[in-house]
Amino acid sequence: MGETKPKVARGPNAQRRAATRAKIMEAGVRCLAEFGYAATSTPLVARLAKVSRGSLLHQFPTKVDLMLAVVEHAWLKQRTFIRAQVAESPLGPDQFIGGVRAVWNGLQLPEAIAVMEVMIAARTEPELAERYVAFASEREASQHRTRRRMAEGQLGAPEHVDEVDAMAHLTLAALRGLALETVFIGRPTDEAEKVLDLLENLRRRMARDISAEHAGG
Repeated sequence: MGETKPKVARGPNAQRRAATRAKIMEAGVRCLAEFGYAATSTPLVARLAKVSRGSLLHQFPTKVDLMLAVVEHAWLKQRTFIRAQVAESPLGPDQFIGGVRAVWNGLQLPEAIAVMEVMIAARTEPELAERYVAFASEREASQHRTRRRMAEGQLGAPEHVDEVDAMAHLTLAALRGLALETVFIGRPTDEAEKVLDLLENLRRRMARDISAEHAGG
């Protein structure tokens, strides 16, 4: 038998790297949510994460590198939260209607504020804007896939995917604008509940119309 080569202990290093990254991501979200994009810096994030700046820069050499990683992390956490909220309702029209509250609740998260901070900053920072496009494109593609599943699974109406896509986009746009006023800026408004009720009623009517169409067919 040939001599067995000693195994290289890669596990602990990978685990430490993952743990460091996780702390950096959480600190990045906190920094964006509490202080905003302009005030966020690699030294501040390293301090909040309780890691050395060298460790942070080893993984994220520039602020833009860090912010793009944080925004992806934040968006995935927000998406997971919303999906879990939707899943609390029975599969079918109830999930379609309940998606309004799920999206709104997701927009209250620090992760949602972090995403909006980076999104707005991409408007004026050339390097961030150039690289943000890829993230935004992938996010939009993921949203379209989710909306197709909504049409098929929640309403049983794959032929209405375009209408469901438009309704989901309207929901997100309306609630994001509302969140900018009530969460992002921190000015509560009594109009939030009215907007939520309106969007739920629009979805309820769409679900009812599709059901009637299927029954008539």
